[in-house]
Amino acid sequence: MKYYSHYDEEMKYEKLLYEHLIEVKNLSINQIPEEYKKAYEIIALCHDFGKYTSYFQEYLKTKKKTSLSNHSFISAVFGGYVAIQYYGEENILPLIVYNTILHHHGNLESFSVNLPSKFKDVSRKDFPLNVSEKIDISYKQLKDMRQNLSFIIPDFERLGLAKEFKQFVEEENVIKDTLAILKKLEALSIRRLKSDENYFIHQMLYSALISADKISASNTYLPEELYVDYKTLNKIRENQFEISEKDIDKIRTEIFKVVIENLEKNYNKSKIFSITAPTGTGKTVTGFFAALKLKELLGGNRKIIYSLPFTSIIEQNYGVLFELLEKLDKFKGNSSRYIIKHHNLAMIEYESEYRDYKKTEAELLIENWQSGIIITTFVQLLETLVGARNRMLKKFNALKGSIIILDEIQAINIKYFQLVDYILNKASEYLDLRIIIMTATKPMILNDAVELLDNNEKYFSIFKRTRLMPQMEKLTIESFIEKFKENLEDKSYLIVCNTIMQSLEIYKRLVELGLNREIFYLSTNILPLHRRERINKIKEKLEKEEKIILVSTQVVEAGVDFDFDVVIRDLGPIDSIIQSAGRCNRNGKKEIGDVYVYKMIDEEENLFGKYVYGNTLMNISENILKRYDTIMEEKYFQLINEYFSMVMQNKSSQVSREFIKSIENLDFSEGEYAIDSFSLIENNPGYFEAFFIYDDVAEDIFKKYLKLSNIKDFNARREAYLEIQKNIKDYILSLPKKYINNFQLDKGIPYLPKEGIKDIYDFKTGFKRDIDDKYMIF
Repeated sequence: MKYYSHYDEEMKYEKLLYEHLIEVKNLSINQIPEEYKKAYEIIALCHDFGKYTSYFQEYLKTKKKTSLSNHSFISAVFGGYVAIQYYGEENILPLIVYNTILHHHGNLESFSVNLPSKFKDVSRKDFPLNVSEKIDISYKQLKDMRQNLSFIIPDFERLGLAKEFKQFVEEENVIKDTLAILKKLEALSIRRLKSDENYFIHQMLYSALISADKISASNTYLPEELYVDYKTLNKIRENQFEISEKDIDKIRTEIFKVVIENLEKNYNKSKIFSITAPTGTGKTVTGFFAALKLKELLGGNRKIIYSLPFTSIIEQNYGVLFELLEKLDKFKGNSSRYIIKHHNLAMIEYESEYRDYKKTEAELLIENWQSGIIITTFVQLLETLVGARNRMLKKFNALKGSIIILDEIQAINIKYFQLVDYILNKASEYLDLRIIIMTATKPMILNDAVELLDNNEKYFSIFKRTRLMPQMEKLTIESFIEKFKENLEDKSYLIVCNTIMQSLEIYKRLVELGLNREIFYLSTNILPLHRRERINKIKEKLEKEEKIILVSTQVVEAGVDFDFDVVIRDLGPIDSIIQSAGRCNRNGKKEIGDVYVYKMIDEEENLFGKYVYGNTLMNISENILKRYDTIMEEKYFQLINEYFSMVMQNKSSQVSREFIKSIENLDFSEGEYAIDSFSLIENNPGYFEAFFIYDDVAEDIFKKYLKLSNIKDFNARREAYLEIQKNIKDYILSLPKKYINNFQLDKGIPYLPKEGIKDIYDFKTGFKRDIDDKYMIF
């Protein structure tokens, strides 16, 4: 009798179980530090132990699942048993081995969830009900194995675990006894073994298993990652960016040289570096080349992971770097081996000259960060470092030895600053990371970083592109419109609002004025497809120096390369105000650009910013700004430092401290601040996603989406979904649940048919909301 790990007669695919176990070991063993290699070997060779039953083999043939065909629990107990034989009963590694195997097909849970309540005189009542049921099933599975020993033992001789296997299947109370010992280890770990190092050991071993398991199971060919060297790409950069006499380009070149020179002097003095420079001074290119230079100085092939707050900026920065890389000789046909982008809206494709990857294979390679350069979001990075989700943790080990660029770190919610500071410092220690933090508004985080632009105040003082002019009297929307009309000049204007309702009302009032100007609207209230088209159209108009007006929300604050003559920003946090100022006179073509800060209120005299940022940040910003009539750009650096200093004094770090405690306690799922509850983007249960059948393309996509349910095979269904995933998301909006009755709900996703579009969606302003809707969608 042959034992298979995977078998599909229809797809003509089969894999022998012992071959799969050895493959999983070999795929990841080199990622593991020497002192934990044995633990990983046990994990890899034991993780599918439960597949050595006739129940599971029958399931492979019939696809009919039963409780007896489940394999994770008995596999985890066997792995824990083998680890106890090797490490003894005073080491946390058997517990980590058990937990890692137990959850290799799902998300992580805390140890105690699947252990008895005590470790002495353990009886059935000491186990959670679901665990008692699993124990009963396990003993039946062991009985089945005993009946087929002659077929199974040769496999375990190949695996080098024949002795442990025989002992395990022959011991009378082996399941209960092993779990009791593991409970003892858990009690010991709480008292004596607790440390942040255990968290990193756990996540490394878990990541190694789940990534290798999925690659082996799918038979995905792993392409070799390709790395570029500093010297080669720098020559391309120098040729691409011709020497310019423009002042701004001279400053960009000077900053580039200072950063690289300082890196050469200080690369071995720290693992964390910073580049603090004004907006528009070429930080994208400078930061990337600093990472390349650091890779060269440290030696070896290290991934460069470029992390940003928003998907819109990813597309822009990916485009800049792709344009440089495509000049390389081997780049064509191998682009994904050099560089990939990973975020929820990205196209799923992986380009390699050696193989045409299916969408499901490409998805796996992208989610494993199988490339020399990864452009991704803070969500992907930080929810991997602080996470319990299987899908996120596949790439945890891909971080090892990498160089991480954190661009615009101030976009992270302030309540997580202490947590982010903690996890990045610890990751640099345990995963041998190097970190480059880049921003024009450096927050109070990673304070020990070596500043690579050490004379940065000089560059902040050079720039005189804009000036802030706070207007701190309260203004209703009506009063603001009157003021705007009175002061309107022959210039381009950007108006940045805090809430969608506010932005829609201002846009409507401006259109009603009949200003003989082209007026645009931009926010997350319009479909992603229309948002992209509009950004490109606005850029074209601005390049032609047309005097347009744009009413927007915060979607323009980072990464959108607009250059307006005048920016008007409703009162918000000072870092957001300065980001908005970066869309004014960005390239220094005008003498000076004016940035007005207004204090707008609704009918109840509440600040619009309060609905988004709360009272504390709004009060701090107002108290600072009301001291000034005008603030020149050279003072922004001082202004932002004052703001963050006051924020850190007023903002509680309780949330961060609780998450740090959960990391140290390996609490994945039980407490209020358990690791699995961490989310960089606040989950809003009051929202739903709706599909808009806006045009013929959307109609065709929706028909394809509905046909997915007819595809029985999971992999084939996933492949078909990935073909249309990007197009689906182009036509989806996230909306408050109070609007759900406007949509049809009979197809698995709320949707709006084409004939209903005119009633609910406007091409210029997007979804038609109630006038009293104060919600803000990020």
